[in-house]
Parts: sequence; C-alpha cells; structure tokens
Amino acid sequence: MSEKPIRYLYGLKTHFVIILAVFGLFLVPLYAAGETYGLRDAQGNFVPKVTVTIKNKEVLVKKVDPQERFKSFSLTLNPNNRNLIRNVGLIELEWIDSNNQPTKPVRFAGPLYNPETRVFQDSIIKSTGFKLVDKTTTRSLFGDKPVSDFFSMSLDDQPLVSSESVAEKSRTVNMGTGRDVSLNIDKSVIVFNENNFKKGEILNVDNRSGLDQVLGVELPEKGLLYFQIIRKPEQTKIPRENWDKFNVAADSGIFIVLIPEPTANEYARLDGKEITIKVYQGGRVRDVNKVPIKIAADLRPAAQQTPSAPVDSSAVEQTSRPATATQTRGESTEPPPPVRTSSSGPRAEARTSVWIWIIQIFNLILLVGLAGFGMFFMLPKIQVLQDRLAKAEMFIHGSREAIRDELEQIKGEIIQQCERDASGK
Repeated sequence: MSEKPIRYLYGLKTHFVIILAVFGLFLVPLYAAGETYGLRDAQGNFVPKVTVTIKNKEVLVKKVDPQERFKSFSLTLNPNNRNLIRNVGLIELEWIDSNNQPTKPVRFAGPLYNPETRVFQDSIIKSTGFKLVDKTTTRSLFGDKPVSDFFSMSLDDQPLVSSESVAEKSRTVNMGTGRDVSLNIDKSVIVFNENNFKKGEILNVDNRSGLDQVLGVELPEKGLLYFQIIRKPEQTKIPRENWDKFNVAADSGIFIVLIPEPTANEYARLDGKEITIKVYQGGRVRDVNKVPIKIAADLRPAAQQTPSAPVDSSAVEQTSRPATATQTRGESTEPPPPVRTSSSGPRAEARTSVWIWIIQIFNLILLVGLAGFGMFFMLPKIQVLQDRLAKAEMFIHGSREAIRDELEQIKGEIIQQCERDASGK
C-alpha cells in the first residue's frame, strides 16, 4: 500500500476523533471540578473530610473516608444568594448509601433545616454523603460558581475550609513580586456572642513573607477584660510597651488573645472598634490591616440600654420659627377667624366624607375579621400536616439507620455461624 492512502486513512481517523470529542463536550453534562474541604489538625496539617462536586442541577457532597462517622454536619446557605434562598423549598435531598446509591428523595427544607438561620444540620453515620437536586425550577440554581457562593459547611461546629485556600495561605510570598501579601490573618472580623463571650477569641497572624518583619498592633483601650499578644511557637508574651513596634521572625507569627469585660456597659464599648496591625518597612508604614470587632445580636439587647426618646430638633425649629417671626413683627399669634358661609354646601360635603370614612373603616374591619377567621381555622391544620410530615421523615430516616445496623448485625452473626460450621466439619 502506498504512503498517500495510509496518510489519508490516518487523517480520517484523527478528524473522526476530534469530531467525537467536540460532540462529547456538548452532549455530556458538565460537572464543575470537585473541591476538597477539611480541617486543620493540631500541627497545622490539612485533613480532608468531604469533596463537593457542583453541576447545574445537582450538588454532590461525599465523605473522603466512607467509614468515618460525622456526628454533627451542618450546611449554611450563603445569605447573598437570594435565588437559592427563595427556591430552597424546591430542593430535594438524596442520601447516598454505602453501596453508592441514592435513597428516596426528601425535602431539603424539612425538619432538619432552620429557615431563620439558613442552616441544615444532621449526622452522617452510615451514609457516604448526600446530593442536593433541583428538579422543579427552570433556572439553574447551582451553575458554574465556587462552592462558597452557595453555602459553607461545618463539622462538629468547626468550619470546613477548602484545600486550595489552605495551600494558598501556606505559600511563602516573595516580597516585591507576585501577590505581595506579607501577613496571614485568619479572621476578617471578630464577633463576640454567647458561645465565645466568656472564653474570649484568638486572632492568628502569620508571617508568610520569608523574611523578618516589624509589626505594630493597636488594640481597643476599653471594653476588654484581658488582652495579650503572644509569640508562636515560643508561647512568650510581648511586653505592652513594645506593641507599637516589634520584630516577627520568618515562618513565625503571633496570636492576639481578647476576652471582653463581663458587664454589659463595658463590653458594649467594643462594638465597632478595630484591631489595627501595621507592617513597617524601614521607618515607614508599608501596610495596614484592620480587623473590626462586633457584638452579636444575642448580646446587643443586654449591652445597649434603651435611650430616652430623642427630641426632633427640626420639628421644634419648624414649630417655633413662625411664632418668633410673628412676635418680632408685633403681630398676634392667634389664628384668623373662620369665614362664615350662609350656604349649606360645606356641611353636606363634610357629612358625605364622614360616611365615606365610616364605610372604609367598616370594610377594613370586615377584611381583618375574615383574614383572622381563615388564619384561626386553617393555620392549625397546616401546622398539624407539617408536624406529621416532619415526624414521618424523621421516623423514616431513623428506621433506615436502624435497619442498616440490624442487617449488619445479622450479617456478622451469619458469618460467625458459617465459620463455626466450617471449623466443626
């Protein structure tokens, strides 16, 4: 066979493969690249826990280790994603069993979801993960966006972080080139609530420049019961007289300990204050980082006393200005006498307007009564139906877990009996 037919056949095969690849891109549904989320251990190493894969109509969350038991796993919807929050009632939840098969779908916004906090929380023991499915809406709730745009996750009240963000934060920065970021600050804002109010909060600051740096820290003077800057990993305190300028070695850092005052009048002063961290280069300030401090809503009623109703100065000025103007001109402040009319037209118009107002008020009362009547009789029935559905879903979920445990126990007993029979023979 000559070389020309061989080259021609080879070219046809190449074009055929390219055409198949192009059609595959259009026919096969596109999945977003899966992201790995996990926790950091005591040594600062990243420990993967779950993988998240996003499709236009699905979100798949799976354990990295299928045998691991999650006692408390929570998923919080992003408050900025209004489209997802509005359609949360249309999302279905499918648990993935040990055979990697989805179970019967249930409502995501069921008894395990709190609409006020936008948090879904449950344990994941036998299941290897779960899937969020959008089968109703015509729009794509999950599109090609990062996971953080949709929700955040926590495991045993510890927030899960992406492996990519951990790798980026641990990367050493070459000063003057690339992303010239010399500090790693683990919190963008410090919020004191009922959980951390007594034990305080810790702000970690790492020097990731690869060089020694001079830092300066400014803390609020009022509202803190205890505050200290400690070097790590030496665990030594930095004297307060050196807080305006102190040296931090390369690949080292500090952590700032903050414990608020116990009384409401004292810790209320922290709301809106800031922690200022300055980076010096030579004799000038090269970079300034500010971390605001906030008091959570569960502490604000105790921290803020209800002030007396302020007087509207503009209203006072408006009411006082006409009087002062007339008094300076020497005129009387009494209103002008009413104009008398002999016709009865105004009286008839006044009576008509009164009757119109009476009819409108009566219609409003009637509408309110009808609405109250409907709510009084329909809301309890709706609540009973919701409670029954919630109990049914919880019973089904618990029964499924119990059946799995029972099957595994029976399986173990059968295996032991078979081993005994075999040894007896």
